[in-house]
Amino acid sequence: MPGVIRTVTTRSDVVKRSAILCAGAAFLGSALTACGGEQGDAPAPETHQPSGVTISAPKDAMATDRCSLLPAAAATELGLAPQGQEQADPLDPEAPSPCVWNSEDGRNRLSLTPLDGRSIQAYHDNKSKYVDFQELSVAGHPSVRANQGDPKQDGACDIFLATKEGQVLSAQAHVMDTSQDACGLAQKALEAAVPTLPASK
Repeated sequence: MPGVIRTVTTRSDVVKRSAILCAGAAFLGSALTACGGEQGDAPAPETHQPSGVTISAPKDAMATDRCSLLPAAAATELGLAPQGQEQADPLDPEAPSPCVWNSEDGRNRLSLTPLDGRSIQAYHDNKSKYVDFQELSVAGHPSVRANQGDPKQDGACDIFLATKEGQVLSAQAHVMDTSQDACGLAQKALEAAVPTLPASK
């Protein structure tokens, strides 16, 4: 449901979800390792930006089709299919659905999800729960890298970007080869997506 943050409570749930989202049945046996699992609890939605944070050019990620968030040329440059596919959450169909881009060999995956009613403040307020937490500026927007595991070991990375007050654009990258930079993939996707977003009205 909107505004409700899911909690992954068991390793079994993590494996099931990773297996569903990883491309190709051949990878099911190693889904948890390959996909890095889910990042776990996300902080509760907020409606205000943290004190001192300024979004000089607010954008509206909800004003465009989510599978148009990443331009085809940018997706190809990142080694992904030019067209993403919207996928409902198999564990919570009412949760915001991401658009997912896979590499041709199915080894890398990128998800972009606009989250309305969410503030970057929520991640600052809950930063102690993340093993990996960094404040970033991506495409001129305040952002955070917030992961409950080590992205280098897990091959999974979440970055959250404040598009405007009360809205966040989430980028989640998974790489099966952990020598690759999952956080770099997520950040480059946001850098390509944000300039194409319409201005917030």
